[in-house]
Amino acid sequence: MHKHATVSAWKRDHHDGSYSAEIEGWKLEVTWHPEAPGRRRGFSWKAEPTSGAGPRLASTEETLSEEIELAMADAELAARRGALP
Repeated sequence: MHKHATVSAWKRDHHDGSYSAEIEGWKLEVTWHPEAPGRRRGFSWKAEPTSGAGPRLASTEETLSEEIELAMADAELAARRGALP
């Protein structure tokens, strides 16, 4: 199964190089982590409701993505699955 992010919704922060989006009531963020001793390189993601109430979701060290589009798609999918009724 191929995952596709809504790339047009994501905006780059020119200061720190991260990307963020607000989709369906969720604030999403993707950040690059360079390789370091004891740490893999890759993109991590975070998702939290824009209301501030509800679950905060995030990738883990084991789920870092090599491709930014995959990290974006993972964040979007997690937000859809974590949506509050």
